[in-house]
Amino acid sequence: MSVDAGERHLSPPVRRGSRDERREATLRALTAGIGAQCAYCGRALPELSPRGGRPTPYCAPDPERYGNWGAKVITCAMLDEQREIWVHLYGPQPITPLDLTALDGTLATALAALDPLRTVVGELSTRVTGEASDALAAKASAEEQRQQARAEASQAIAERDQALAEASAARQEAADAIAARETAVRQASEALQARDQALADQRAAEQLRDDAVRTKQAALDKVTQSQDRVADLQQALERERQDSAAQREQLRAAHVQALQELQTSLAHRQDERLQSQATEFRQQAQSAATAAEARIDALTSQLTAASQSYAQSLAPSTSSSATSAATSTSPPPPPSPSSAARPTSAPH
Repeated sequence: MSVDAGERHLSPPVRRGSRDERREATLRALTAGIGAQCAYCGRALPELSPRGGRPTPYCAPDPERYGNWGAKVITCAMLDEQREIWVHLYGPQPITPLDLTALDGTLATALAALDPLRTVVGELSTRVTGEASDALAAKASAEEQRQQARAEASQAIAERDQALAEASAARQEAADAIAARETAVRQASEALQARDQALADQRAAEQLRDDAVRTKQAALDKVTQSQDRVADLQQALERERQDSAAQREQLRAAHVQALQELQTSLAHRQDERLQSQATEFRQQAQSAATAAEARIDALTSQLTAASQSYAQSLAPSTSSSATSAATSTSPPPPPSPSSAARPTSAPH
C-alpha cells in the first residue's frame, strides 16, 4: 500500500472520550459487526474473521503509514498509548504548535454550541447501544441455534455411520454362515463316503470270516467222535455271530438315521457337533465289533481246546491204525483250528 508523505505525518485525530471508552466502543462494534472504527484514528475496521480470533480495537500494523521507530512499526495502538501518556502529564491538550489560549476560547464557544447536539448524540448513542445489545443477543441466539443444528447434524452422521457399520457386519456374518454351511455339507459328504467305504470293508471282512468258519467247519467235520460237542459250540458261535450281526445292524441303522438327521439340520448345526456324533457312533460300532470278536475268539479257543483234548484222548488207541492209514492214503492234514477259526478283524 502506497501512502504519500503528507498522510504519514498527519496531526492526531480529535480525542473522543477516554481511551478505555473508545476501546470498549470499538470492541462492542466489532462484536456486533456494525461499522467498527479504530479507537485512535477513526478508520473503519474490517469485520471479524468467521474462523475467530482475538479482536483488536486498532488498525493493523502498517509500516507504510506511520513509518518505523527503530525496529518497531509505529501503529495506532502505540500512538494512542503515547497520547494517553501526554494527556496524563500535560492535561487534555492537543499535540499541536497552535496558540492554546485562543484554542481554548474557541473550544469553549464550540462546546457551548454543541451541548444540545451532544444531548441528541447521547440519546442516539443510548438508542444505538440498546439496538446493538439486541443485535448481539439475536446474534448469540442465532449462534446457539447454529451450534445446536451442527450438533444434531453430527449426531445424525454418527448414527448413519453406525447403521452402515452394523449393515456391513450383518453382511459379513451372512457370508460367514454361508461358507460354514458349505463346509459342513462338504464334510458330511466326505463322512458318508467314509461310511460306505467302512461298510464295504466290513462286508469283505465278514466274507473272509465266513470263509474261515466254513474251512474250520470242514476241518472239524473230520473229527467224527466230537461231532456233538462241535455242533453245540458251532450253534453257540452262530448265536453269538447272529447277536453280533444284529447289534451291528442296529448300530448301523442308528448311525444311518443319525446321519440323516444331521443332514436335515446341517444348516443350523456346526461342524463340531457332526464330528462328535460321528465319533460316538464309530466308537459304539468299534466296541460292538470288538466284543463280538472277543466272544468269537473265546468260543474258538474253547473249540480248539476241545479238539486237542479229543485228539489227545484218541492218540494212544488209534496210533497204529492211523500210521497204516497214513501210509496208504495220506490225506491232506486239516488246517489248524487256531489259525482257521480266527476271523480277520474288520477294519474300523
